[in-house]
Amino acid sequence: MKDNFTSLSVEELKKEIQSSSEEVRKARFQFGVTRSLENPRVIRNHKKRIAQGLTIIREKELAAAGKLKQIPPKAGKVTAAAKPAKGKKK
Repeated sequence: MKDNFTSLSVEELKKEIQSSSEEVRKARFQFGVTRSLENPRVIRNHKKRIAQGLTIIREKELAAAGKLKQIPPKAGKVTAAAKPAKGKKK
């Protein structure tokens, strides 16, 4: 889904956001007024799609302005699972 958004143009992303916000509006009406919404998670999924679309639009704007900074991952970073437990001796 995310890869699908990155390949779209800004105008197409805005159309996707518009359609998702319309779906959220319809789903909220069904859930709140008519109580006929079968899956309330639809609202959450569409809200996530809206946020992803807006994020990609912002990333494209920053990349066009040359202000997008890529942060490389730290090499050799110790994860929480690899750290020894403190205070426990065997």
